[in-house]
Amino acid sequence: MTACLLLAACGSSEPAAGAPAGVPALLTSASAGTTPAKAPVAGGNACSLVTEADATTAMGADPGPGIAVTGVNDSSQCHYGTYASKLVLVNITPTQGQLAYDTMRSHANLGKTGSVVEVAGVGDQAFEVDSHGSAGIFFRKGDSMVVVSVVFYLAASPPTDQLRALAKLVASRI
Repeated sequence: MTACLLLAACGSSEPAAGAPAGVPALLTSASAGTTPAKAPVAGGNACSLVTEADATTAMGADPGPGIAVTGVNDSSQCHYGTYASKLVLVNITPTQGQLAYDTMRSHANLGKTGSVVEVAGVGDQAFEVDSHGSAGIFFRKGDSMVVVSVVFYLAASPPTDQLRALAKLVASRI
């Protein structure tokens, strides 16, 4: 469920050449550095919001450098790890955040495969979608909408503690 909503947040669902399955079509791809910076309101870069060290803390093991991708309407995505084991994924849509957030929130219950709860203390508005080994927080801050997901592929329960800590960190960097 989290993955479906995340793909909807990113734009096109057709994978780019060489990208892991489930990563939307991309305009560019590059490795991320390890020093976070405040993301600009427009044209923010998702890999500036989560460092390799942040992803390592959330996952419990070093996933290697992040892979940055840029999508439509200045959206940006960064992922650490692999879809087959553990994954941290961040997506930022830097404009029309309220519209994007409202759209994602209105579709959050469609899969009915996990829980959807409102989350306080992350951005201006936030909700969390949990299902088995995955958890995602969708939040709006100013005119940006951000999605932070943590996936432990074979886990029986969602990694909510890791996710919430990471989402709060990301929100503080915007």
